[in-house]
Amino acid sequence: MQKKVVINGLKAIPTHVALKKGAQFRKTGFVAIQSLIKAGLSSVLEKDAIASIEQDKEILDSRMTSLENHTPETRIYQPTKRSQSINVLPQLQNTLLPLLRVLTGHLLVPLNSWYIYYEGTDGILLHADPEKSDISVLISVLGKVGPLHFHPELESQNQNQLDDYYQGPNWNPNSGSSLIYPYDGILINRGHRIPHHRAGKPISQRSAVAALHYTILR
Repeated sequence: MQKKVVINGLKAIPTHVALKKGAQFRKTGFVAIQSLIKAGLSSVLEKDAIASIEQDKEILDSRMTSLENHTPETRIYQPTKRSQSINVLPQLQNTLLPLLRVLTGHLLVPLNSWYIYYEGTDGILLHADPEKSDISVLISVLGKVGPLHFHPELESQNQNQLDDYYQGPNWNPNSGSSLIYPYDGILINRGHRIPHHRAGKPISQRSAVAALHYTILR
């Protein structure tokens, strides 16, 4: 039943919308697609994220020492917390392949997927995705995180250069081109090529984003 919900969980995107979004993606390297995910699939993703996070937290908590438990985190940013999905996200990755081919113009193969979750704050530092991640798809699945800020002007920068920039005096947390996560859609970006960040804000409940990574078939 779960597999059926995932496979049938996407709405059809009108051709003119797909062409417009595809042109925008090829121009900027990032785009938001709204009105894509059906309510049933949203519910499955939420439940899967909660179950995956709780399972991973149990494993993590059992390994942490008392010192690590009391290590303070920064007010705005926190270490990335990831949890693996056993079935749902891999199924969704495959289901999205035809749409992504239209939008990106590339033949893609799934690379990996996980949930990234946030507690207390939703900030993430300026970074680029791993090198093999040519295309990344992001979905807000639990709670609500702030917009993601993309920096195509920093495309040629390596991570050390990005670190120097956001730690420097000219860094502005509100800089870049921001996209809000659509509640029923996805964000697509050129993975490791377009650096991005999220300006941190306090959040009152645990939030999670599904991250699906793809490699271009060459």
